[in-house]
Amino acid sequence: MGNKAICLNCKKSFNISSKNSDVLNFKCPECGNETIAVTHRFRPPKVAEKRKWEVVKFLIENGFSYQHISIYEPDRHGILRFIAYAQYPENMIDAIEFVGEYKN
Repeated sequence: MGNKAICLNCKKSFNISSKNSDVLNFKCPECGNETIAVTHRFRPPKVAEKRKWEVVKFLIENGFSYQHISIYEPDRHGILRFIAYAQYPENMIDAIEFVGEYKN
């Protein structure tokens, strides 16, 4: 499995193979700007979905690179048990709440 590099300027995502491990220094082929490495699970919005790209930018700026965020709840004995992965938001209102909840 590889990674993805995203260009927030062009609003595009590029698949980077695991053979090209230099994803951290990958430049956007469209504009030449630095890209941001994210997990292969990242599903980019369409280029025309500007509001969704603003959410992506906001989350990246707040330290979220689309890695899994595990949600745990205590069972009846008080032992924390995994229940699900958090769903990344697609609008800014939910993104602000998401950052507040999962920033730590």
